[in-house]
Amino acid sequence: MIDIRPHHSTDQSALLQLMAELQEHLSAMDPLKRIRNIEDFDGAKYIDHLLEKVRHDKGEIFVAEEQDKLLGFIAGTIPNEDPDDALDHYPAKEGNIIELVVSQKHRGQGAGRALMEKMETYFREKNCEYIRVGCFAPNTGTHVFYEKCSYTDRYTEMLKKL
Repeated sequence: MIDIRPHHSTDQSALLQLMAELQEHLSAMDPLKRIRNIEDFDGAKYIDHLLEKVRHDKGEIFVAEEQDKLLGFIAGTIPNEDPDDALDHYPAKEGNIIELVVSQKHRGQGAGRALMEKMETYFREKNCEYIRVGCFAPNTGTHVFYEKCSYTDRYTEMLKKL
């Protein structure tokens, strides 16, 4: 049975391992080669930055665990509303999922969905009205997963190499 719980400081090496696996996966599919490959990725620095961002933006990190093995994690924040956004949007408190990682060998077993549901509950408890999540365009499997979780496309960001 998959257990979802808040992360502990003792989870840091597992978070690092999961992030390295995701980084390798994403860099391999990046047609512009902008995502750092695993040799150039400072995972420890990235995890430190992630933990600080979560602390600063009133967020949380949850981990999926089964028999004392971490299968994945989700990190979410509740950033302060940007006054500039109110110029052309109605104000709303939003949660932001900034990372969702499930180990390749544990995908398709419910850990990702359970993590999403836990983060959605957290955001509801914090009175968020909406949740944002970004998805790297070439990562089509993840996009399909988010659609299955009832997320819809809102904005598309495009990039051109000069």
